[in-house]
Amino acid sequence: MTDLETLDDAALVAAWFDSLPRDEEIEHVGAYNRRFQERARQRGRIVQVLRSRGGASLRGLLEHADPTVAKAATLALEQPDGPLPAQVPPLPPEHPAFWMIRNPPPPALSAAEIAHRLGKILPDHTDALLRCLRPAIGLWPQAERPDAPVDGSRLGGMPYAPPGWDWPVAAGEPMLFIGQINCADVQGLPGAEVLPHRGLLSLFADHDTAMGCLLTGQGGAVYHWPDTDGLVPAEPPLKVLMQLARAELLFRPMFDLPDPNSSIISAILPDREHLGVYESFCREMTTYGMPEAWSGASGSKLLGWPDLLQDEDFALDEPFVGYRLLLQLDSYTNGQDFVDWGPGGYLYYFLSGQAFAQQRWDAAELAMQCT
Repeated sequence: MTDLETLDDAALVAAWFDSLPRDEEIEHVGAYNRRFQERARQRGRIVQVLRSRGGASLRGLLEHADPTVAKAATLALEQPDGPLPAQVPPLPPEHPAFWMIRNPPPPALSAAEIAHRLGKILPDHTDALLRCLRPAIGLWPQAERPDAPVDGSRLGGMPYAPPGWDWPVAAGEPMLFIGQINCADVQGLPGAEVLPHRGLLSLFADHDTAMGCLLTGQGGAVYHWPDTDGLVPAEPPLKVLMQLARAELLFRPMFDLPDPNSSIISAILPDREHLGVYESFCREMTTYGMPEAWSGASGSKLLGWPDLLQDEDFALDEPFVGYRLLLQLDSYTNGQDFVDWGPGGYLYYFLSGQAFAQQRWDAAELAMQCT
């Protein structure tokens, strides 16, 4: 017998009233969601007990003066018994959405080929554009592997951390574990010399920032653990609101140019026709080697330039011009599940130029843009 089953109907109805949604100021969406979910689970358990007793107490609320209460009672009495209906079947493995999972990363355009192509389409601006060319490292999500090492590069899942490490918290909620980069995996790739030579970069995000609740977002956190031998499963202070789908990572060395909507490109290409040519070239450069019919996400990368969804409007401590991109995360799949950031968004981890030079990874700031 559960604790609820020991209560009489009057006490159960009182508890049901307490579990109803209420108007309250939302200071953090994730924390509110936890309270809402806990009340909904409690309300469901109460309804189950009342219905097992015939439901008379609930029917007595159908004519309640408060229409919200009456509606909630109606829904409770209409709640179906038995298992929930079957979920939508998963996409088949051969679905085009999983092209990235089924294939290794294709070679990207070389710096020489980029220079050659720019020289043909924007000859008067090629030198200025090439001065902006930066190496980057594309992230290529793969299916989860049960035999993957605990310190392997991946997105999602649950983290491993040094013993005694404290999980970062925002508004009382454990931050979401976004993923980790084993720096040894990218050593030798163009641009990787600015990253640590060994160890893990472990990335976290406040729920509201990651989900696009920008008015209540509280950023994120980055940790660098040079020694990975003694890592242990990390334990949050309470269950995280969501555990992201785990995807192992491969890497794609590439070169990157500033977004067409960036201020630096506006200064180089003030003519709209030239800007349109440049925008088309950037799309061609990003998707080089990928099927034309494939529209999957391919915007996740280490270093390079940020892809802008809302111009250079970022919630950062200092003006945007003083920052460099550490990591940009697009939506991704592991071949079974999908992870998105807000409505069509990107996550961006930035460091100031000084923090990059000093390798102060804990100074990284998390920003988010969405469509």
